[in-house]
Amino acid sequence: MIGLCAGFSLLFATIIVPGQALADKQLVGPLRFDFGPGSIAEGYTQVTAKDAYTPERGYGFTDLSKVKEEDRGGNDAIRSDFVRVQGSSFVVNLPPADYTLSLIAGDTAGSTDITVKAESIVKVEPTAKTAGQFVEATFELALIDGQLELYFSGNDPKINALVITPKETRAQSEHPSVYLAGDSTVQTYKSSMKPQAGWGQMIAPFFTDETTFVNRSIGGRSTKTFLVQGRLDDILRTIRPGDYLLIQFGHNDAAINNQERYVSPADYKVYLKTYIQGATQRGATPVLITPVSRRDYDAASASYRISFPEYVQAMKETASETGVALVDLSRLSVAYYNTVGPEGTLPLFLHLEPGVYPAFPDGVKDDTHFQEYGAEQIARLVAQGVRELNIPLSSYVRTNNSP
Repeated sequence: MIGLCAGFSLLFATIIVPGQALADKQLVGPLRFDFGPGSIAEGYTQVTAKDAYTPERGYGFTDLSKVKEEDRGGNDAIRSDFVRVQGSSFVVNLPPADYTLSLIAGDTAGSTDITVKAESIVKVEPTAKTAGQFVEATFELALIDGQLELYFSGNDPKINALVITPKETRAQSEHPSVYLAGDSTVQTYKSSMKPQAGWGQMIAPFFTDETTFVNRSIGGRSTKTFLVQGRLDDILRTIRPGDYLLIQFGHNDAAINNQERYVSPADYKVYLKTYIQGATQRGATPVLITPVSRRDYDAASASYRISFPEYVQAMKETASETGVALVDLSRLSVAYYNTVGPEGTLPLFLHLEPGVYPAFPDGVKDDTHFQEYGAEQIARLVAQGVRELNIPLSSYVRTNNSP
């Protein structure tokens, strides 16, 4: 970690975590920042509109041209002054870990309108306050890259104080929990959506009862949107040493016509490495899973095509570059489809007649998403792939590979 100046009071201690270490160093005391040019609250580090980030300082604003300050006077050292940050970031060098952040934003004599993103995740929704009212927000964050970035925006964002407190390191459980990060082909569906299912909701029976599955997958997400919407953050703030994170994306990353979701194969690798880094920092084991193939039959070759081949290759390269275990579900699913043939794959996917299921009154022909039977067969393939990895989780796969 980059060193900080002597005036910036940080407390660190060496830690040991079961499995892989959370970090070489851990912040053991809260950091307190008092923003504005007025009097400084006791125990706080003052931050003014002149404090640009430098590696030597270890904290500061990234663009001083968008930062102003004001002191209203008064006895309250926190609330009597502030900095106004209009579309810029405040960054702090911190060890990768989980933190609680508490923010005070407001003005005794004027209105405040503020939105706060932490690591590109909206943590304080757009909030407006009148003169004398203050936003007091507390939120948690799993920091991965070693530098906290808070981005402030809104019509009149005014910052009074920030306190950053490290959370306690979580202990390892006797048996692992397996977290799933993925898209609609993995997610768990409500019963009202029958017979649609994702393989993540069908996988638990293929493992022994000691294993707990936590399926955080959700439709329409790419590696990028899953991250910026805070879904990876939610996992990392819960996952424990000894747990696992199974990662399958690609369907929505490849959606070049949807720029919110789209991620180039090169950026896909960058995002995947963020997931990997976040899990390993917390003592968990990431497992990459290449995107399950669609029902894409090539009559000329009488075989099924591999879906999203650029992303399959990019994930394999990521596994090779990081040493992370990989289940090639793309290969396994295509091989399975070729075994059962064009007609045999129809019961796997959402090919439904009208009037049979309330969720699909007009019927549907969907070559991407699965019926329960299909999701179960894909889950079987994933379990088979995990067993063949010869990692500790492999011992939890039922030997007969059936639920």
